[in-house]
Amino acid sequence: MKQNKFLNMKIDKYLAFLFTTMFFISCADFDTRLDEERYFSESHAEANALAGNTQGLKAIDGAIIAYFRDGEASDDEFGLKAIDLGMDLRSNDMDMSANTWFGSYNNYDNVILTSNDNDFIWEFFYRIISNANKIINSVPDDAPDEVLVFKNKAYAYRAIAYFYLVRIYQHTKADDATKAVPLDFGDFIGQNRATVGEVKQQIIDDLTLAYNGLKSYTRASNQEVDANVVAAYLARYYLTYENWSEAEKFADIAMKVGSISSDVAHGFDELSLSETIWGATVTAATSEIYASFFSHASQINDGYSGWNHFKTANSNLIDMIPATDKRRAWFADKDYGPNVLLVPDTWTHYNITPKYTSLKFIAQPGPGEFIGDYIYLRNTEFYLTKAEAEARQGKVSEAQQTLFDLNSVRDSGYTKSTSTGQVLIDEILFYRRVELWGDGVASFDMARLGVGLDRKDGRTNLVMPGADLQVAPLDDRMIYQIPIREIDAAGSDF
Repeated sequence: MKQNKFLNMKIDKYLAFLFTTMFFISCADFDTRLDEERYFSESHAEANALAGNTQGLKAIDGAIIAYFRDGEASDDEFGLKAIDLGMDLRSNDMDMSANTWFGSYNNYDNVILTSNDNDFIWEFFYRIISNANKIINSVPDDAPDEVLVFKNKAYAYRAIAYFYLVRIYQHTKADDATKAVPLDFGDFIGQNRATVGEVKQQIIDDLTLAYNGLKSYTRASNQEVDANVVAAYLARYYLTYENWSEAEKFADIAMKVGSISSDVAHGFDELSLSETIWGATVTAATSEIYASFFSHASQINDGYSGWNHFKTANSNLIDMIPATDKRRAWFADKDYGPNVLLVPDTWTHYNITPKYTSLKFIAQPGPGEFIGDYIYLRNTEFYLTKAEAEARQGKVSEAQQTLFDLNSVRDSGYTKSTSTGQVLIDEILFYRRVELWGDGVASFDMARLGVGLDRKDGRTNLVMPGADLQVAPLDDRMIYQIPIREIDAAGSDF
């Protein structure tokens, strides 16, 4: 990748401290001081890795995990959950009631090369890639197992970042020969954009290395990446690019992590939720208060969503949910005035709550506090992934059963589907839209399925003024332009 502002910028607050700490700890045997970084070299890191020293690697690994959680400083840049929320607001299923934070995602204004949101997306993922490379390039392949685990996690981080980038900055259905995004391996050699096919190959190479390398690793908590997390991203990858047998295989692994919760009104704010595959703990010390997912997504908390720009669901989708389905409780069933208890065992909300407003995400313990944990992956997604992959392979009875295994927990009135062919696939896709509402997959599903945006579809929920758009599947607005600063740094041939 060409050098750009992100490679020249000061390392973010976590990486600056923790990566420097890595140098200090791992290079102690070389008598290296913090103010003498000129004596540091990759050979030092390699020597420590070969000796089994993991302290510095733990530091930078922790910094990457913290950056996934926290991102940058702006109130709409809170890491991976900010990007997932922004991408959902570009979908057919999530709307806003007013144009404030995240409004530019909702009305497609931020796809242009000079957009601050665009800068953030690019910066966020390339910082993850850059710091993953630091681990990958400093750990030899013959290092001890306790050291190699960090290299294998770093392969996963890099793959996750490239998987987002290739889908955000290029059409999912683009030919493999189409230019996509640069590949950076940490050597800072200027590179033009790689092709879609080259980026896809890098993703699958990294995920495969990570999965095989982490098979025997037992993580301490679900804040860490392990083979199950990698399996989830392999399932997402293969579903996206229509390798149905591999999607089924890895979805089966991911869906078996934990169990489906019969309680849907818990707010999705605790990593202890039985459905969680991967996420991040948020404490009072690490909460970014108003610059947080729950500030923007929780109607009940007194954050941005609860104040004045409610997140609403497409009424056409919600009206199709059976009355016996517990997931209907994720959305307000009518207009509510102030001081109404909307969700049992929580608290009354001071503001109005229009019909179809999201009640799915709630940060405990109460108003004014935003310490809800972030959940990146849930096992229920992969029941739906497996069911779709089975259906597309003609495994009708298997797909019907997999869908039943999920929906029978969510809906006491659900009976096993008798549908076949495209009707069965459409049923599975409907439940993907319901179950995964707000989880960051909706617009990516639209892209892989070749579905355009249509907010003139007769929906009756609140829609942000100016966001009642219709956009064709391969319209240029469906993807982001490469940020201007990257283009300027790269030159005319980029």
